[in-house]
Amino acid sequence: MEKYLFMLLGIVLGIGISLYIYGEKKERNLRRIKNDREYFSTKKLDDALDKAVKRMQLEMKSRGRKLTEDEKNEIIFSFLKEVNM
Repeated sequence: MEKYLFMLLGIVLGIGISLYIYGEKKERNLRRIKNDREYFSTKKLDDALDKAVKRMQLEMKSRGRKLTEDEKNEIIFSFLKEVNM
C-alpha cells in the first residue's frame, strides 16, 4: 500500500512541476511579445493591423471559409496604404 502512495505522490508532483514550467514558459513568451511590441510597433501600425484583423473576420464570416494568404496580404497592405496616406 505504501508504494502506491509514493507512486501517487510522484505523479502529483510531476504534474505540478509540469504545470509550473508550462506557466513560466507562457509568461516569458507574453513578456517577450510585449517588449517586441513596445520596441518595434507604432500607433499607426497597431491601428492598421487591428482594422485588418476585423476586416478579415468579416470576410471569413461572409465567405464561410478561411482566407488564402493572398487575400490576407491584400487586406493588410490596403490598410497599411490607407494609414500612410
